[in-house]
Amino acid sequence: DWMNSKQKGNRYEAIAVSYLCGRGYQILAQQYRCLYGEIDLIAQDGSIIVFVEVKGRQSTRYGFAQEAIDHKKQQRIYRTAQHFLWSQGKPQALCRFDVIAIQEPSLGHHHIQHIVGAFDGWDL
Repeated sequence: DWMNSKQKGNRYEAIAVSYLCGRGYQILAQQYRCLYGEIDLIAQDGSIIVFVEVKGRQSTRYGFAQEAIDHKKQQRIYRTAQHFLWSQGKPQALCRFDVIAIQEPSLGHHHIQHIVGAFDGWDL
């Protein structure tokens, strides 16, 4: 079942990538990993580097996907983001943390909710 959820995650990410590209974002990295954690997508939106958490849900029964990002997870994403910025030599870059929630209704088409600035790294 692990493989199944991994494949699902990759599919949600692919949907998110095409969604972002369609809105003029440039994808910088996918599944960026370091000691601190992993970020699903890193994209450039004009002069802003956007760290994107992709969440998928089969149904609405357990609440929407964006609710699944707790404080601890936000801290991991933030530290991983800092690592990425330092590794690129851009520690002072403007950045933002977004969530893309993909709801899979039974009708076969995806409902995509893009939450811009879902959380703020400075609160952490």
